[in-house]
Amino acid sequence: MIKAMIFLDGTWIYANTPRLAEIYGKADFHLDFGKLPEVLAQSVTQQLHHIPVDVVRTHLFGSYAANYDLRDEEAVQRRLDFFDLLREEYHYEVQIFPINFRGRRLRRADRDPRDNFEPREKCVDISLATSMLYYAAIPHAYDIAIAVLGDLDFKPMLQAVRHLGKRVALASIRGACAPEFSETTDAARVRDYDIIWLDDLLQELELKYESHQRECESPNHKGERWVWTTFHPRKGQRFYCDACRSMFAREKQEAQEEFVSSEVDQDWHAVGDMESGPSLRGEIKKKVTDRGFGFIAADDGHDYFFHFTDLEPGADFVDVREGEEVIFEVKRRPSALKAGAAQRVRRPDDIGNH
Repeated sequence: MIKAMIFLDGTWIYANTPRLAEIYGKADFHLDFGKLPEVLAQSVTQQLHHIPVDVVRTHLFGSYAANYDLRDEEAVQRRLDFFDLLREEYHYEVQIFPINFRGRRLRRADRDPRDNFEPREKCVDISLATSMLYYAAIPHAYDIAIAVLGDLDFKPMLQAVRHLGKRVALASIRGACAPEFSETTDAARVRDYDIIWLDDLLQELELKYESHQRECESPNHKGERWVWTTFHPRKGQRFYCDACRSMFAREKQEAQEEFVSSEVDQDWHAVGDMESGPSLRGEIKKKVTDRGFGFIAADDGHDYFFHFTDLEPGADFVDVREGEEVIFEVKRRPSALKAGAAQRVRRPDDIGNH
């Protein structure tokens, strides 16, 4: 049995998914990341004359938006939910890094045309390269590295992995792959097998949504609770129908835009440029029961908004009390006039239970 590790440039895949959709002829095409490791292993197995390949670990490296405009809250959360899905359902090793948008919209088309701001992704390529080299240096960690990428910047890394005695299989996308990688002669010496084109595997890799019925668990749901959906909640995650999810997004945006902390220091303007931070401790400052949200007065001296969907899975908004101590993760730092945003809010004594 041949041991393989997969290393995916998540940012590159995300940027080129529209290209795959165009090739496949379906505008709503999405990759099935649950099937991807198996399909890649089968492709390498065929080139090894059917010697079995065992994928011992799949690594994905990517980024997420931090310090963004509140109107993009739902889009940011969808991407973070996707990374959680990879970890929890498919057992990927995921390394992600924040991109500081400095309070701006995510899409350039949604920003002021005069704003020449360019978001800068940091550490993703370096993290992928160091991880592949690190495991290559560990005896028996893997025999073959399956690299899913296309940027020429990875050329020295691929060569170094081969110099360490490991074999490299390269999977890429036509039109998004550096020419040196796809040359038939492999003059750059970056791979040991014919390149695997994801373009040729789209039928196997298509994420297919099957409609089924589920019960909406929102306390504010209106009408029949059993609804048709293609959404599959993660383990321990509550299911909310599309209507309730849209309502939550509107409520969170409205509540955050309405709130101006009376304790904000008006000379404090730099905080808006900070990126997402670590876990903080604080106490529930205010709870708006009928609208399902509240605010936490954190130990850093600032306030953080949370919606009941931001509670740690298993926690109940009904049990949240004003004045009680909580721990949370910073989803977005505060700005000069608005509270920050919290996620995974829980009591300190619940830490050991998650």
